[in-house]
Amino acid sequence: MANGMSEPENITQHNEELHAQLRLFCHLMLGSADAADRVMRQIYHRALDHQDDQQHRQSARVRLFSIAADLCGARGHSSHE
Repeated sequence: MANGMSEPENITQHNEELHAQLRLFCHLMLGSADAADRVMRQIYHRALDHQDDQQHRQSARVRLFSIAADLCGARGHSSHE
């Protein structure tokens, strides 16, 4: 790779950055680090439960942020009505 990182290191760094971004999003939406931590577990659990359903339609980043938005209430009630 041109940047000197091996592929597994690059993937790990990407995953850590994505996790940090998701946690920050949840913390800002919910106003609490504890609530963000609880929602983070739910996000990953829900993503695993629905991995096969949406695997080809959305990137992992889009799928995880979509789940986070639903769990944090960012989408309001329109998607559930």
